Amino acid sequence: MKTRKTARPVTAADHAPAATGETPAPPSRPLPGLRLGPHLTTAGGLGHTALLAEEVGANTFQFFTRNPRGGAARAITDQEIEEWQKERQRLGLYPVVGHLPYTVNLAAPNPETHAFAARILAEDWQRMALLGVEYLVVHPGSHGGAGADAGIDRIVAAISTALEKTNGPEMLLLETMAGQGSEVGGHLEELATILERLGNPPQVGVCLDSCHLFAAGHDLSTPEGVDRLLRELDRTVGLERVKASHLNDSKVELASRRDRHERIGQGRLGDNGIGAYVRNPFIARLPLLLETPVEDYREYAQEIRRVLRLAGQQAGPAAQASGA
Repeated sequence: MKTRKTARPVTAADHAPAATGETPAPPSRPLPGLRLGPHLTTAGGLGHTALLAEEVGANTFQFFTRNPRGGAARAITDQEIEEWQKERQRLGLYPVVGHLPYTVNLAAPNPETHAFAARILAEDWQRMALLGVEYLVVHPGSHGGAGADAGIDRIVAAISTALEKTNGPEMLLLETMAGQGSEVGGHLEELATILERLGNPPQVGVCLDSCHLFAAGHDLSTPEGVDRLLRELDRTVGLERVKASHLNDSKVELASRRDRHERIGQGRLGDNGIGAYVRNPFIARLPLLLETPVEDYREYAQEIRRVLRLAGQQAGPAAQASGA
């Protein structure tokens, strides 16, 4: 597979640029420090989700675009959009990330399953535009034994169809995967090939996942390991394509090819690895989305506090009030 080559070294000056040339206007509040938040429910509408983010001390968040098991999408009313925009401006929630349900398999060899995935992708990309959500994350999919190249062809076909139906600045992000089973995206070269076959459109980029990357063989336990990852990203997909990161510890060892999230500091990455990751100048400029296995969303305040401590930053009042 072809890879993207560049002689430019990764430096502290590198950062994640805006989604596309037409950047959405940021909220009126300043955006200091890390952009950090959890995956939250949208039951009650996005305006209510904004209040949950405020409660745990987040300044960004991620949500499922519809039931994670698939099915019909929840209707979005004008009232919900108005309330959501008001609350996000008040709280400075930016950028915000939607995540397609896990049932969406863009690489599926079954024609009906693939057609369903392509339809949901197109529909939900348009729904994110309606809500002003900056990024939409998708797992590339599983080829089901047909081979990575065949899976990539189907992923490209689905995304190409969706691109014909969207013209806003909202960006689709392909997630880096652990590489378990027949997953596409466990190798950075696979994501690079998808982008290349699409023609490198400005509306498509990459979302990292610290747990998945570690499971795929990228040792993020030291600053040097994070630097190596960034060089690999720059060589393959290009750093300018990397727009967000899921922030998770890993229950399982390096290069296990198993996707098992753990709470921050309690897994194989530990405080040292998570600290090395979030203190990297490039990573620190990305929105960081927690998908750690908490029992109750309020526990995300503790996760946020711990991440900020590891990053050498001060937690906000909500996270401080929760304890660590």
